[in-house]
Amino acid sequence: MELLSSRFDVSKIMLKRFLNKDKNRADQQRLVPSLQLTPRPVTVADLKQLIPLRNFSEEELGAFALSQTTETYGPDSILFERGESEDHVFYLISGTVIIKSGENQTFEITAGSAKSRFPLSSGKTHNVTAVAKTDIEVIRTSSRVMHRNVHETHSEEASWLNPESWEIPERLANSQLFQAFGQYFSNEELKLPTLPDVAVRLRKAVQKEDIGISEAAKIVQLDATIATKLLHIANSPLYMTANPAKNCLEAVNRLGLKATCSLVLTLCMKDLFKSEQKQLREKYKNVWKESLHIAALSYVLAKDNQWRDPEEALLAGLINDIGKTAFLAFVDNFPQRYYELEEVDAALPVIRGPVGSYILKKWSFDEELSKIPLLAESWLHDSGPDLSLSDIVMLSKLHRAIEQSKISELPAINTIPACTKLRDGNLSPEYSLKVLHQAKNQINEALSFLR
Repeated sequence: MELLSSRFDVSKIMLKRFLNKDKNRADQQRLVPSLQLTPRPVTVADLKQLIPLRNFSEEELGAFALSQTTETYGPDSILFERGESEDHVFYLISGTVIIKSGENQTFEITAGSAKSRFPLSSGKTHNVTAVAKTDIEVIRTSSRVMHRNVHETHSEEASWLNPESWEIPERLANSQLFQAFGQYFSNEELKLPTLPDVAVRLRKAVQKEDIGISEAAKIVQLDATIATKLLHIANSPLYMTANPAKNCLEAVNRLGLKATCSLVLTLCMKDLFKSEQKQLREKYKNVWKESLHIAALSYVLAKDNQWRDPEEALLAGLINDIGKTAFLAFVDNFPQRYYELEEVDAALPVIRGPVGSYILKKWSFDEELSKIPLLAESWLHDSGPDLSLSDIVMLSKLHRAIEQSKISELPAINTIPACTKLRDGNLSPEYSLKVLHQAKNQINEALSFLR
């Protein structure tokens, strides 16, 4: 018993060191003590509101909360400045903080809002400056908590293959539909969408690197519809040169093998779901339409940032919600009397990541692409110093949320790690809208050949 107690004490100390970062002298020179608020013990209830801290176990949160207190500061206190590199992050518990970007643009985050559940800045280097507008109360933790939690979530396949480990909303707790789907999925009995033969043959040939332009064109020509659309793409303003392509061979030659493969897969995705139920068809239509926008935005962002392969970014954007297709197909074959449509809507955000990644692995997609569904909405994930495929799709989804005025429930776009890797490293909601406006023609063109 004494040995167990000793080990528990050591674990608490290690967790404290991992989560907590002592204030340094530089902090003290710009942090003004609050005259209105008093530091208090951190509670597990506080931590359970914060992303990704809430994903820690009850025991871990309890151990951290035992020895921690909140920090309180007065108006005009500077929590951090743009360009600084630190090994801790702040969560806002009460009050209002002003976030300033590099273009002298500001916005506010108030405690209790959806944005306050995320760190005020989560990159290795701050892309914004945070200044207290009112008396504030914050919790400070080591930035390592971001990397540990995200990496563990997405590196352990056994975890995301187990529906019991998913974050399931209360609405689905007693859902027969969701329980049946989870059972089929965990037993690997789920019927997966089937790619058309032309897409499978072309992808396998390109992966083996034993195919030339003419052989690829012959495979594409097996599907007249795909061949026609590919020719249209090759002659679009996205690729147009002085001499238009006149046939499939010239189109493939202009696009290149890898781009041809990505585009053929993209063009095949539209017809993966068939249903006689009007309401399910509408839901899939909405999923498809949204995926088109994410794909087009991913393409534009990749080109604008001179990323290695814009067509691969387009494909990544399109497949980020592929898991929803498999779920809708399952619902289509499930007795309608045992579920309500609200259950379908509640389940789609839960299954999209793990099921999507599972499908792409089964389709033999490479690791980078197969992880896109898992990472596309993992806002605090940091893939490394350089802009990655997952960063592009994630930023595209945030851009889309700005377009649709749905950004209030998501982290501020210029406070996430992916933002700092863009070519100018100075992204804000206003700047994003400007980019979207400037890229409107390219986006419409990309959407026109994907519809």
